[in-house]
Amino acid sequence: MLHRLSRILFVALAVLAAPVCSADSGNEGRERLFIIGQDLGSVRDYVASKCCPQADGNTAYLNFYNLLSEEGGYGGLGFDPGGHPLEQEMFWGGGPANAWKSATEFRGAFAIGLSITENENPDGLARIAAGDYDANIRQLARFVSLIEVPVYLRIGYEFDGSWNQGYADTTNYIAAWRRIVNGLREQGAENIQFVWQAAVFPLDEFLEGYHENLADWYPGDSYVDWMGISLFLHLDEKPDVEGDYDPPTARELIGEMLDFARDRGKPVMIAEASPQGYDLARGTNAHIAPSWDGPQGEGVVNVSPTEIWDAWFAPVFELLEQNSDVIYALAYINCHWDAQPMWGPPYDNGYWGDTRLQVSPLVAERFSKAIEHWRKLP
Repeated sequence: MLHRLSRILFVALAVLAAPVCSADSGNEGRERLFIIGQDLGSVRDYVASKCCPQADGNTAYLNFYNLLSEEGGYGGLGFDPGGHPLEQEMFWGGGPANAWKSATEFRGAFAIGLSITENENPDGLARIAAGDYDANIRQLARFVSLIEVPVYLRIGYEFDGSWNQGYADTTNYIAAWRRIVNGLREQGAENIQFVWQAAVFPLDEFLEGYHENLADWYPGDSYVDWMGISLFLHLDEKPDVEGDYDPPTARELIGEMLDFARDRGKPVMIAEASPQGYDLARGTNAHIAPSWDGPQGEGVVNVSPTEIWDAWFAPVFELLEQNSDVIYALAYINCHWDAQPMWGPPYDNGYWGDTRLQVSPLVAERFSKAIEHWRKLP
């Protein structure tokens, strides 16, 4: 998935809710975006394969706190404090990272996952809100103004995920969000859309034992352009382990976010999507985590390309079509997870597999047709 700073990762699960169309959604005439991710190497491989439609943009991830730190690899920005692009590509275990190259090597829009977690930066959110990192905001604004493409900035993505330390303090989260948005606007960064992305993950609620209210994290309509979700598992999947709390399904959680977006006339981006647990090259499926379905990487079963399509991809495109009034962007992670240290054996961050479309001709063909159909929806 993304470049997380924590060792323990539980992924987000998203799904389908029946649309409740709004005549005043504010989204009429908006173009639909297909975005590919999530690291520089994976995007290059997708483009070189020519397996599927040309993407409308690509994705990269940044560590906000390190944007001015040479030791921290400038947070993956690929851009030094003097405003000079860098050839160096950072490797933190999840594929090469250099946002400058990601934004300039490929056509179209650029989606950025901006981490502001306190995993390695205690009191970071309060310090952002207090202005301690205003120089970092200015550096980000400089970068955005120079790449001259539409930027979809996912500040503090998956805010409701317990793996993101600090976000549980919703007051600090909102204050930090607003400081970053206000700072970017003051610097004249006009090519940014701000994306407020939830994890909406039943496993997280299962472990915490209660239902969270997404609105508690909402920075306000004037600070949010898009709402976002993550999508990795099956629609109505339930945990295969015992627990004292029966969490809402992903269908129910996503329904809440879609309704929230409709009420405010905001478009929704599926900001991270990938069929976790599947290996499209081998034709297998396996457990993702002991706290969900069993020891990660075990329980391997053979599945055909058609079965993979029917199990994960078809429901995703049903989600897109049935909610076409509000979902306007899909960011697919086209990654050989198992080959990357962050995600490969011993699967400390869960089992992910291989979700590259180009390794499965049948899936690639159907995906291509589905994307083109979705792009033409009214």
